Amino acid sequence: MKNSIIILSVLFLGCFAFSVNAQSINKKEKAVHIVLFKFKEGTTSEQIQSLKKEILKQKSIFPGILEISFGKDFTSRSKGFGYAEVAVFKNRKSLEDFNKSDYHQQLIATHIRPILDDILVLDYENKNDKN
Repeated sequence: MKNSIIILSVLFLGCFAFSVNAQSINKKEKAVHIVLFKFKEGTTSEQIQSLKKEILKQKSIFPGILEISFGKDFTSRSKGFGYAEVAVFKNRKSLEDFNKSDYHQQLIATHIRPILDDILVLDYENKNDKN
């Protein structure tokens, strides 16, 4: 009887330890990429819509992007940064690979730099996400 209790205890603790370890192995922290844009005076709505289209298209090009959005500020608290992009990546490596990609560099050169007055970028790992 005592041996059975010991064996069951070891099996239970072993299964629990494996479960916890498997969860930590499978859990990869997502990376969040936030970009604030301040456009040059005279930037047209067509230029901004073209940029928006290209930014949103990135999700279909890069499998590491889980979510992406682009929008206009509706408050007066943005200190002149009128638009923002927010992208959620599978992990930090996906974001780093995206930033180095030819497509992203071309997007900056053709759609962002010509109309950009100022930019603010912030990236962080989402350590609170349970998925």
